[in-house]
Amino acid sequence: MTNEIQTLRQLIRERRSVYPKDFEPRKHISDETISTILENAVWAPNHGLNQPWFFRVFAGEGVASFFEKMKEIYLEITPAEQQNDKKLQKYSQKAEQVSHIVAVCMKRDPAKRYPEIEDIIATGCVVQNIYLQLKPFGIAGYLSTGDICYSNQIRKYLELGEEERCIGLFQLGIPGAGLRVPMRNRIPATEKTRWIGK
Repeated sequence: MTNEIQTLRQLIRERRSVYPKDFEPRKHISDETISTILENAVWAPNHGLNQPWFFRVFAGEGVASFFEKMKEIYLEITPAEQQNDKKLQKYSQKAEQVSHIVAVCMKRDPAKRYPEIEDIIATGCVVQNIYLQLKPFGIAGYLSTGDICYSNQIRKYLELGEEERCIGLFQLGIPGAGLRVPMRNRIPATEKTRWIGK
C-alpha cells in the first residue's frame, strides 16, 4: 500500500463529528483557515459542473447572533409542552464554544437540467470534503441538521431564495485538550455488496 493510499485511508476512517461541548471555549480558528477549507471543499463531483453549493459563514459577533436566532426559531417551531430549558441553555453555551458556523447551502440548477437529488448529493460531497480536512487543520466540528436547519425560519434568516435550501449547519471550533473521540465501527462493505456478472 502506497503512502498516499495509507494517508487517504486514515483520513477517511478517522473522520469524526465532535460536538461543541468538547471544543475549547473562546478559542478561534482564523478566517483564512476557514476560507482555505471551503476552497478545498468545492472540488467535489457535480453533474455538468453545475456547482450547486454556496455558503453563509458566521464569525466573530455573528456566532452569538446566530445562536440567539436558533433559540428564537426553536421556541417558534417547538410546541410549548415540548420545549426544554436545557436546550436553550446549550445554545447560550455554544455561543462561547463555537468559533465559526458554516451554513452549507444548495442552489437548484436554474435550468433544471438534472434531478434535484443530484444537486443535493453534490453538496453532500462538499460536506464530506469539509469533514476530511478538520483533523489535518487541528479543528473539531460537526454538521447540525434537523427541524431548525430545514425550517422556513432558517431559510429567511439565511436569505435563501425559493430554489435554495440549507443542507446543514457546520459548527466548528478548536478541540479541547486531551479530547479522545472513540473509534466507531462500520459494517464491512462485503456485507452490503452484491457482485453481478461474476
